[in-house]
Amino acid sequence: LTVFLVRHAEKESGDNPGLTPEGQLRARQLADLLEAVPLDAVFSTKFRRTELTADPVAVSKGLPVMDYDPSDLPAFAKTLQKEYQGKTVLVVGHSNTTPTLAGLLDGTQSYPAFDESEYGNIMMVTLPIVGKHKTMCLKY
Repeated sequence: LTVFLVRHAEKESGDNPGLTPEGQLRARQLADLLEAVPLDAVFSTKFRRTELTADPVAVSKGLPVMDYDPSDLPAFAKTLQKEYQGKTVLVVGHSNTTPTLAGLLDGTQSYPAFDESEYGNIMMVTLPIVGKHKTMCLKY
């Protein structure tokens, strides 16, 4: 299982905001970055900012954006590990849920929340069938 985890792109203000022009550009940059990656699934929380971040990737891959519940990350981590073994997925979340989910997936539970001003982090968690897990933190 390989999971790419990102926080939503730059958001507007207000309740359930969309993306700013900078955020829209970042969402397209994410799709460009993952262009050569064969994704099997794209997940997002049910917030406009996360769905709009996930959408360009999903459209480019011909995949639907599937929802997950950020209030039950342990259950979602188990679902990913069980149902997506051997697959590659993208999960779009939030400044606190993204690092938490990475820690639940790789068993470390040791990643701090992203600063509210940071939007370009990607965490890539690889869980091989045999061998040791690997987590890489990148920027885009």
